[in-house]
Amino acid sequence: MKTTIKIIIVFFCMSLSMMAQKDKKGKGKEKVDETIYTAVDQKAAFTEGESALQNYIKKNTAIPASLKEGSTINRPVKLTIDENGKVTDAIIDGSASACADCDKEAVKVSKTLIGFTPAKLKGKNVKSYLVVNVDFFKEVKEDPDASTSRKKKMVWD
Repeated sequence: MKTTIKIIIVFFCMSLSMMAQKDKKGKGKEKVDETIYTAVDQKAAFTEGESALQNYIKKNTAIPASLKEGSTINRPVKLTIDENGKVTDAIIDGSASACADCDKEAVKVSKTLIGFTPAKLKGKNVKSYLVVNVDFFKEVKEDPDASTSRKKKMVWD
């Protein structure tokens, strides 16, 4: 009786270990590293350089109507760059600003970025964070009637 129970337990344990190591096709599962590194040997970078990155952001960022005239807002956006250099996530880094539409636009334009060199740790490409700044500036519109020359109003009786 004891021998039969031992044999059943051994076969049960073996079958569990075999099922845990194989997927539906019978192949062993590959371990995926989901760690996002903050300290790396070489940080992720925009392939074309920092000035090209800022030019792309400036060109593709829409200034929200809710931004007050004469206002300047800088929004740091924390990007997650994967092992292949693709942006997988973008969130505002820090507290929300007075312009919620600016925050939404900063995240939106950041998610469209492509062409990053991934971060490296011990010679291997890894997921990492990269913070980029998105600037918003809304110029003051000048009133066309407020020119330097005075206009006379004619009053008709």
